[in-house]
Amino acid sequence: MLAWLPDSLKLPMAAIGGAVAAGAALIVINALWWLPAAKEEGRVAERAAALQRSMDLIKQRGATNEAVGRLSDGDLCHRLGGQWVRDAGTCE
Repeated sequence: MLAWLPDSLKLPMAAIGGAVAAGAALIVINALWWLPAAKEEGRVAERAAALQRSMDLIKQRGATNEAVGRLSDGDLCHRLGGQWVRDAGTCE
């Protein structure tokens, strides 16, 4: 089959052919197995990060709600940018 090639080129040509075949096999394995697994792994990691961020925000909001709940009406009025009228007990 490769009789037309000189003997000094047969081994390098066989090595190149083997490398091409191995590269093609790795491309197929990557496309069919490794890449989809990596994408799913990324999705799972992203979902976990989003869930953790949501939980952190809920905890932070709970602390904020507790702090606001401890404020008096006058303090709350001032924090919101209003003027507390003591005699009337209103915020303007």
